[in-house]
Amino acid sequence: MRKAILAFIDFFYPPFKKFISLHNFRYLATGGSTLALGIISYYFAYFFIFKNKEVDFGFLVLQRETASLIVDYCVAIPTSFLLNKYIIFTHSELKGRVQLFRFLNLQFINILANYVLLKFLLELLRDYPTLSMLSRILVSVLMALFSYLYQHYFTFSVKKIGEKKADKKH
Repeated sequence: MRKAILAFIDFFYPPFKKFISLHNFRYLATGGSTLALGIISYYFAYFFIFKNKEVDFGFLVLQRETASLIVDYCVAIPTSFLLNKYIIFTHSELKGRVQLFRFLNLQFINILANYVLLKFLLELLRDYPTLSMLSRILVSVLMALFSYLYQHYFTFSVKKIGEKKADKKH
């Protein structure tokens, strides 16, 4: 399955070869696919699952938008983790549960930072409605860059060769 996914992604790589490494292209392709899946999940939940303005779960009542966003996260977050673990960052030697914990930590940071940054920019630009969409795009780009760095250097990190030798001495 991994080989088929990579072959499909790599098919679209040649026009971008001059601008971006294959690894980064694969990350963007899987991230973009996960984003699209999340948007589709949100749309499906909003228009077909939750038909009322408020959704009553018996113990909790949520707005339709919030319930749809939860469905989005429930689909996109596991998909993103699996793609990153088994397709993009396969070189990591960390245990899967450590990777999962770090990945969920990143998702929590992303959700919080998205909310805070977007709220800040929308308040700052409230008199310029056209710029509000640009602020959403800016926040998305910033969070994608942060996510890549976080995952590359922390969630799915790899020990350096010198670190392995140092670990064995202690």
